[in-house]
Amino acid sequence: MTPAPEMPRRRASSPAKLPALVAAVLALAVLSGCALQRGTPAITYDLGPSAALPATNPGPAPMPRLRVAQTDGPNWLEGNALYYRLQYAQAQRLQAYATQRWVTSPTRLFDERLREAVSARGALTWFGDTSVPALKVDLLEFEQVFDSATTSQGVVRLRATVYHRGMIGQQTFEARRPAPSGDGAGGVKALADASDAVIAALLDWTGTLPLK
Repeated sequence: MTPAPEMPRRRASSPAKLPALVAAVLALAVLSGCALQRGTPAITYDLGPSAALPATNPGPAPMPRLRVAQTDGPNWLEGNALYYRLQYAQAQRLQAYATQRWVTSPTRLFDERLREAVSARGALTWFGDTSVPALKVDLLEFEQVFDSATTSQGVVRLRATVYHRGMIGQQTFEARRPAPSGDGAGGVKALADASDAVIAALLDWTGTLPLK
């Protein structure tokens, strides 16, 4: 009886070749990801010019001289990421836009905005002049919050402290302004408007304190 012919056997991949194959696949994936990132340029934003007062508005009353300490905030605000929060779906998750960001950290942008506003009231002086009170701001929140899939607002919350040989006053302020569009550009506009509003409120409050 003639034995049945053997079926051809599939040659197994050599164990030594498997790591090299996996490494090649991973390298291709990384290179593809880099190519996609290079093909999508980042868009950068600042807060733009401060809101001008209407010509018919005499403006706020001048303030006594004031020093402004450097604005601080949580570590996640020290980068240049533009953050948003899906309040309606993932309220505990803070996310960053992939291709839209600030030109520098939000704390630095807000600090410049604050100094500009103090200077506009004729009150900004050199920080080394310890004969006058100082204003210290700590940013607590600076993000675009989506209340639904189509509506969002810029939220700026901060703690302001005025001191001179001891604390003169401390208060928390918050401003919310609607975003004109549901993207990073809309969030930037809303955050700029909210920054102007919260700065105006804290300077009005500062002007009521015994600074002299």
